[in-house]
Parts: sequence; structure tokens; C-alpha cells
Amino acid sequence: MSKAIITSYTLLDFMSEADMNGFFSFVEGNMEQHAANLRANGMTKFYISRVFNKGDKFTIGNWLEYENQEAFVACDKIWQEFLKAASSNFDFITKIVPYRGIVQYDFS
Repeated sequence: MSKAIITSYTLLDFMSEADMNGFFSFVEGNMEQHAANLRANGMTKFYISRVFNKGDKFTIGNWLEYENQEAFVACDKIWQEFLKAASSNFDFITKIVPYRGIVQYDFS
């Protein structure tokens, strides 16, 4: 298994601003506890951002970093369970596109 930092960037495109705001409400009510569970299993960063350079589209970006491959695998299982349980809270349609990567350079 890799000891490199693993990143995950996911774009979520919503059909309407109301749907996006519904997602934000869900985040505000549920994500703090979920993030604590992820941190305990090797997640090191978790950002949710509004993508502002997509015109009139309603897009959210989730950026996550994991300390290594093992942490990513552990957290991926946590994500799967979380999304399975949370899916009943979503009554909107979204297009989800995930990207995964290994950090090559860090200039931060």
C-alpha cells in the first residue's frame, strides 16, 4: 500500500439553487459528526466549496485528503455506509463526478 497522501475531489452539479441549498442544509446538520469519524480513520482535510466559475450552474466541490492509501480505503468504507444511510434524505437529482489522485508535489 502507498504511503503517499491520497486526494479525492468530487464535483456535484445540482439542477437548481434550491437543490444545492438543500444539500448545504444536509451538510450543516450531518457533516460534523461524519467528519470526526473520517478524521479518526486518517482523513486530514475536508473542504466543501461552491464552484463559482461555472456560470449559472449550481456546483459544489468536495476536497478530501487522506494520510495514505490505508486511510483512503478505511474512509471509503465509511463514506459508502454514510451515503447509503443518508440517501433517504435526498430528494433531488445531482450529477456526481469523483476524481482521485496521489499528491506528487505540495507547495503549501
